[in-house]
Amino acid sequence: MWIYVVTSFTRYSKVGREAQRNFEKAIQKDGFHHLHSNLFVRYCSTGSSAAMHKERVKEIIPCNCCDISIILSADSQEQNTYHSIKRKRKKRLSYGKPLDVEFF
Repeated sequence: MWIYVVTSFTRYSKVGREAQRNFEKAIQKDGFHHLHSNLFVRYCSTGSSAAMHKERVKEIIPCNCCDISIILSADSQEQNTYHSIKRKRKKRLSYGKPLDVEFF
């Protein structure tokens, strides 16, 4: 079973940014992977384990500065979905020093 946590924090205030940092540290400590700027995911082998982690996330949620959605998805629903966490980066091409323009 997969657990997705989608967050939306108020980033315009210092309190919101601090709450976001604390929430992200706590949720990653619980074993969630950071997939995108506001998306976390965790795999649980049983439904009871997923329910336990869902309750842990509910306890971590700060007050009055965020919207958080928790989505539970079974393996049968994930059959056609592909997740790739590791990404290979391409080397940047360097063209050397640009040439000066010459006029005849």
